[in-house]
Amino acid sequence: MGYLLLHAGQPTAKRLLRRIPEFDGVVGMGPITSHDRVIRWGNTSGSDLEPEQVLNPKAAILATRSRSEMLSILRLNGVRCPYSEEQEKERSISIIRHYRVPVFNMRALALFRSDSKLIWLDRRINQISERFREVRPDEDKVATRISRLAIRAVHALGLDFGLVSLGLTSKGFSYVLDVWPAPVLKDRLLDLYEAAIRDWMRAEESPDTPSFLMGTDLEFMLRNPEGRLVVASKYLPRSGKVGCDALSIRRAGTRFPLAEIRPDPSSSPLRLVKNIEDTLLEAKRMIPRQLHWLAGSMPLRNYGIGGHIHFSNLPLSSQLVKALDNYLALPVMMLEDTSASSRRRPKYGFLGDVRLKSHGGWEYRTLGSWLISPDIAKAVVCLAYLVANHYRQLKRAPFLSPELQRAFYLGDKRMLRPYFEEIWGDIQQTGTYERYKEELDLIADMVRNEESWDELADIRRAWGIRYPRPTRTGKLVRT
Repeated sequence: MGYLLLHAGQPTAKRLLRRIPEFDGVVGMGPITSHDRVIRWGNTSGSDLEPEQVLNPKAAILATRSRSEMLSILRLNGVRCPYSEEQEKERSISIIRHYRVPVFNMRALALFRSDSKLIWLDRRINQISERFREVRPDEDKVATRISRLAIRAVHALGLDFGLVSLGLTSKGFSYVLDVWPAPVLKDRLLDLYEAAIRDWMRAEESPDTPSFLMGTDLEFMLRNPEGRLVVASKYLPRSGKVGCDALSIRRAGTRFPLAEIRPDPSSSPLRLVKNIEDTLLEAKRMIPRQLHWLAGSMPLRNYGIGGHIHFSNLPLSSQLVKALDNYLALPVMMLEDTSASSRRRPKYGFLGDVRLKSHGGWEYRTLGSWLISPDIAKAVVCLAYLVANHYRQLKRAPFLSPELQRAFYLGDKRMLRPYFEEIWGDIQQTGTYERYKEELDLIADMVRNEESWDELADIRRAWGIRYPRPTRTGKLVRT
């Protein structure tokens, strides 16, 4: 196994090679084997098919060459950024603050801020100037939001690292202004990338997937017999195994519409589903019988809901998140109600939607709420477990194509069907597939039969949740 830095002779590449002697530097496309790990520092020579892993794939770098093309991809993924029409009318945007965020492997390495109110749109940004000062990425809510947006922008373009330029307006809106895939590294920025690359190399030296825990928080909605939303906080607490999602109506922090279950985590996917079932039985005791429980993507208008999957003791990486997009989110989207999923995304459930958790793990948030039935829950959890165990060998990347990203957000199953078949073939080649074949094959069967889950069905029936009722003799029976 070797590490190659493909570069174009930039001074930055020479600095990295001096700092990290384990790297072989290549100008152009030298001899590469299937055991090599490659970092492209702006070099787009040759193919990405041969190496074991490529950070910053060729197609992703090429997508950033044209600023207008790059911004259109970002907008497609729900990222706020300037329109080219605005650039023609006025060469600058008035902002109160702007930021530079170096990103590597799904992490913001640092946050640099300048309070200058003018930034020029016709200049590409590839480094950090002296007028920026470093601040903590978690300094305040704005800094946290900016850091997450920078990671989102890099991932949306198919990159694994880059320097992101962002602006903050007086109304509090965050704009991505530029993403540069081969930043100029000097001083502090060089130190940051050296440390991040060394961390990545150490992780690659231990390729075996560790034993990890999976958890979830699953949202659902309550509907009365007249078909209207019932606010979950009327019956459920904010915290606990059964509670409310943090989203409040009009952001007022008083009424919380979405119910949420938080079952115990497990290292076994089927045990996790059993924990989900147990938690639903707890919810039964708290929610009035006459209310219907709805899951999916957006069973009631204006409220997107999700099924977030949590991982603990599994290192977060761009390679893993890309595999979850391509090998988990794409198959699950093929099961969703198209009209609902297209309303939910990309505001909620965009590709690469991840968030670090306070307990040290992280969650994948792209999926809709797969609480529809126990069979669908088993299939989704087993597939997530499979991808997490085998992501290094799951290398297809259809979402490098903006056209296929658009198909995902529109719920265009017909366009994505051929890619699903290729992906499913890869899944069947993994060592975990046979172990969970019975659960997993539900996904392929539904896709091939063009079946979708029903977002208007009361999920209690599918989960076998029954209530006792009195008979004429006064005895209780379950219905």
